Amino acid sequence: MQIEISNKWTVGSLIDHERERFLRVNHEYQRGLRWSDMQKRMFIDSIFRGYSIPAFYFHKNQVSAGANTNTYFDIVDGQQRIDAIYRYSEGAFSLLDPSDDKGFRFPNFVKDVPCPWGGKRFSDLSENLKKKLKDHKVIVYEIVTDNENSIRDLFIRLQGGTPLTPQDKRDSWPGNFTEFVLSIGGKSDVPKWPGIPLFKEIYKVKKESSRRQLVAQVFMLFWMIRKEMKFCDIKSANIDEFYHSQVGFDSESKEAKDFEKICKKLYEAFRNKGRIYGHYIIHLVLLADSLLKEYAPGWENHIAEKLHEFEKCRSEAADAEKKRLDTEYQEHYSEYGRWAQTQSDVANTIRRRHAFFSKEMLKLLSLKKLDGRRGFSELERKTVFFRDGELCQWCRMKGDNHKVFWSECQIHHVTPHAHGGPTDLENAALVHHDCHPRSAADVQKFRDWWYKPGTAMPEPARVRQYKSRRLPPDGTEVWFAYNGLHYGEIRNGKLVLSGDHEGTACQSFTEASRVITQKERNGWKDWWLRLPNEEVILADEWRKRE
Repeated sequence: MQIEISNKWTVGSLIDHERERFLRVNHEYQRGLRWSDMQKRMFIDSIFRGYSIPAFYFHKNQVSAGANTNTYFDIVDGQQRIDAIYRYSEGAFSLLDPSDDKGFRFPNFVKDVPCPWGGKRFSDLSENLKKKLKDHKVIVYEIVTDNENSIRDLFIRLQGGTPLTPQDKRDSWPGNFTEFVLSIGGKSDVPKWPGIPLFKEIYKVKKESSRRQLVAQVFMLFWMIRKEMKFCDIKSANIDEFYHSQVGFDSESKEAKDFEKICKKLYEAFRNKGRIYGHYIIHLVLLADSLLKEYAPGWENHIAEKLHEFEKCRSEAADAEKKRLDTEYQEHYSEYGRWAQTQSDVANTIRRRHAFFSKEMLKLLSLKKLDGRRGFSELERKTVFFRDGELCQWCRMKGDNHKVFWSECQIHHVTPHAHGGPTDLENAALVHHDCHPRSAADVQKFRDWWYKPGTAMPEPARVRQYKSRRLPPDGTEVWFAYNGLHYGEIRNGKLVLSGDHEGTACQSFTEASRVITQKERNGWKDWWLRLPNEEVILADEWRKRE
């Protein structure tokens, strides 16, 4: 199955395809038309108001008729919406009128917004409104497959309460990277994609799509550090971009083979020792990449035990944080555990976690370098590079924050090696080649600054944080479009819902979205606001401005 995301479709092209009967319903599995007139009217009203509408899923078929080839689309998902659009264009019903809402109770802030389409049939609309409706862009997933069973499976998932995840959609995209992720992550109903044990047996998750998504995320980070020596965001949109950029991915490349080798080595180390969280798999793969190149064999015999020690420290630190108690493992929360829960897919956050994780695991494993020279290993250099936020510490001493490129970075012994200074992370600082202290005076000046209290990396240089989670001011009217419109108001610092959830008071937009949808969502991007000054704005935009 291949799925192409097409943004060339409009409401007008849906109407044309329906009129010419190029959109077909497969009655073997499609249900009949179920929407009421009210649902149809609300849907068209939502389009006019500029609300986003769900994507359509079409099975693309080409049928030869003599010398000609015609393209037809079987509707997999969107039958009710297409019927509403087409019937409205044919004059089957008029729209709701907020100024005369006998059949539907509009809130005041909707009534106050001009509604030139209110109460009108399609033929009654001005030419500008007709054009606005027809030009409205819609997203269509065009599916190409000869396997009717896969289309039935997709229909069941879309209609039966188990919608496709973003990773399910990626699994159907063309390209070699898609095949690579499937071969590593596995798909239980496809024998040629059995997957590898690290992700099937060690990763602590049940959903197959989550397993394949983790494979994609880990490999993205592995690839970016190998190629550009930097971390990257691993959010859904970033994964999509990586898939698109790696259509010609070579599964026989050194990076691909090394990745598989590392995964196999880690599986052997963790086999029969319990399951671990995905964030640990990320950092273990990146750590093992350096361990295999720079340290003597044997670490794999102890890494599972040492990770267990790390996890115990992290867990104790998390408990202490909840109880507001002091603990010697505070950094396991502030430098790792906190960022495995918050902004966990952001590059700066991952970099921060990995720097701490590498430092602590190097201590726990008591590794022996393959090369006993005075220089820092590449793993130590990487750890210092990321720990110091990719900033030259000599420049920081002088009050400047200047980035260091990996190709020009040097690691300075704070206490010189010739004076007994150890080659370890506590005695290491990142500097530009041209800033490396060389004279005795500069070395001493830097050493005095380095050990002075308050020299630690400032928080904003490491990761951006949102400082405010408060709601907008009391009196703000709010609404959310999800299977109809839902309304509320900010009162006494809480979002109080109306309608079906009358009186329910929520602490946040996310909680309010969860009450309505019964799903985990980013509520800041769901809710629209009408502030006391009459300004209308998306909650997320209000938050950023605040």
